[in-house]
Amino acid sequence: MSDEGSNSNKKLSWSHMLLSVCSAFFGVQSDKNRSADFTSGRLWPFIVMGIFVAVIFIFVIVIVVKLILH
Repeated sequence: MSDEGSNSNKKLSWSHMLLSVCSAFFGVQSDKNRSADFTSGRLWPFIVMGIFVAVIFIFVIVIVVKLILH
């Protein structure tokens, strides 16, 4: 139980959040990582990172389609 309490106060690094958002974006995130993310207590960084990843993904798809159809 003390492990759960320490997770709630632990700040996650930006690289961990990016990896977690990318994993969730593609549907391959483990239950352990998901629960660690939800117990971190910080929602806004995940929302911002999710929007950023979605915009980059759409941008890459548009560029690839333009290159193929050109």
